[in-house]
Amino acid sequence: MILKALRSWVLGLILLYIQIMLMPMISIAGWIPNILIPWAVFLVWTRPRDIALIVTFIITVMYDTTQPGLFGYSPLMFLIIGVAVSEVRKPFEAESKAAMMISLVMANLIWFLALWLTLGITHGFSLQLATLNLIAFIYNLVISLAVYWLLYYISRLRVVRVNE
Repeated sequence: MILKALRSWVLGLILLYIQIMLMPMISIAGWIPNILIPWAVFLVWTRPRDIALIVTFIITVMYDTTQPGLFGYSPLMFLIIGVAVSEVRKPFEAESKAAMMISLVMANLIWFLALWLTLGITHGFSLQLATLNLIAFIYNLVISLAVYWLLYYISRLRVVRVNE
C-alpha cells in the first residue's frame, strides 16, 4: 500500500515537472494542455480512492503555486473530478476500456465547464470565450487520451530477469 502511494507520488512529480516545463511548448491559441487530468483519472482507476485523492490533491496544490491567478481552483476541481470518476467507475468492470474513456471525457468536461464558468464570471461570457474553451477542450481531450493510454500501457509493462 505504501509502495503504491510512493509510486503514485513519484509519477505525479514527474508529470508535474512535464506539465510545468514541457507542455507550454505545445500550446495552441495560448492554451497549455493539462496532462494532470488523465493522470488523476489513471490514479482513480488503478489505486485505492483515498490514496488517489490525497496524492492528487498534494500534486495539484504544488501545481497551483505556479498559477497564482486562480489559486485553489486546481485542487478543488481535481477532488471533484476524482470523486466523480470514482463514483462513475463503480458499476463497471476494472478493465473496461469504454468506461475508462467515458470517465476521461467526463473529467475533461468537468474541468472545462468549471473553467468556462469561472472565466465567464470574472471576465464576462462571450462568444470568443466559448469558442476558445471549446477548442481547448478538444485539444486537451486528444492530449489526455494519448497520455492516459501511455500511462496505461507503461503500467502494464513488467521487468523479467532471466538467469542464464
